[in-house]
Amino acid sequence: MDISASLFPCTNIHKNFICYVGLCDTSEVAYFRDKILYHLTCDMKTLNENATVAERIRFYRTKRNMNGDTLADLAGMSRYAIMYYENSQTEPLLEDLKAIANALNIEADMLYDDYYRFLDYPYTAKIKQVREEHGLLQRELGVMLGVTRRAVERWEHGRNRVTRNVWDKLKTLNLL
Repeated sequence: MDISASLFPCTNIHKNFICYVGLCDTSEVAYFRDKILYHLTCDMKTLNENATVAERIRFYRTKRNMNGDTLADLAGMSRYAIMYYENSQTEPLLEDLKAIANALNIEADMLYDDYYRFLDYPYTAKIKQVREEHGLLQRELGVMLGVTRRAVERWEHGRNRVTRNVWDKLKTLNLL
């Protein structure tokens, strides 16, 4: 079967391969210019833009054809940690996500959701900036978030990490 009418060849023609676009209703094997063309199809899996961190880790791990043990070894953590992260049983530390991204050979922010982008931003500066923009004392912000003044002070100095629950409250109060 000659399909030259249904092809729009590219400028790249190799002695064994032809770059083409526009294969329409053809069988899996076709002939073009005395060459055999194989029409191969595969499922193109994409990642939902609202995917959770767990879904992102699993997506990129499977895209790299890795199992959990291999990823754990490359990231320097236990396979149980990877399993818990992928099943949303444990919230990964920012440093763990960076190690996983490094093991997967991707940019760390590809694994981040908005919460981790906030943590990676320098959340310490962001908390202080938000507090000062709204004219709040550390004590007042603490009351709004249901934490102590010392907790706010520790966030601003980078001694403690803002939890996802507190980050959710910040968003709910339109402070972020």
